Amino acid sequence: MIKAWLRNVIDEKLHPSIAFNATVVEIWKELKERYATGNAPRVHQLKSDLAECKQGNRSVVDYYTDLKSLWDELTTYSHVPACTCGAATEFLKEKEEEKVHQFIIGLNTALYDNLRSNLLMDDDLTFLNRVYDLVLREERHKAVTRIREEPSTEVAMSARNGAGRGHGNFTNPDQQEYEPPKCTHCKKWYHTEENF
Repeated sequence: MIKAWLRNVIDEKLHPSIAFNATVVEIWKELKERYATGNAPRVHQLKSDLAECKQGNRSVVDYYTDLKSLWDELTTYSHVPACTCGAATEFLKEKEEEKVHQFIIGLNTALYDNLRSNLLMDDDLTFLNRVYDLVLREERHKAVTRIREEPSTEVAMSARNGAGRGHGNFTNPDQQEYEPPKCTHCKKWYHTEENF
């Protein structure tokens, strides 16, 4: 039954090369010897991708998701030896701290430099989910602050340009800029020779 299943899932082009193998074990050995390749090139590529992974203009969620998928795949190639001495626990703790450093190194410096400094002052950087949560909260805080500041910035810009006071730039080219009367003698506004 397993032999039939293997033949169904294997490409038809390979059928002649395994047709005369008597057992499933022989078929499996044949395919493994032929197609098993070393993991070193893929591990190298994953580590290279991790080194180059930066947040840029992406959201923290997108950046973290990319990092997490790279870490998860790299973990499939890593083997922690079984032990009873507790060294494996220390090894995993160190790996987690390495992930935290990779995560905060790749954060957008312009947005998260202060938070990065605060995180690095913490002696316990072994909880990636906690660090991720702190950065996510900071991103949300910055988004709310930005939304609150945008309307006041627009009002300040229009006030600075004189819009709404009779002075300044108009967007309609048919409108003329209003200029109050000015005395030609004393140069005071709203003071004319007739009112002298």
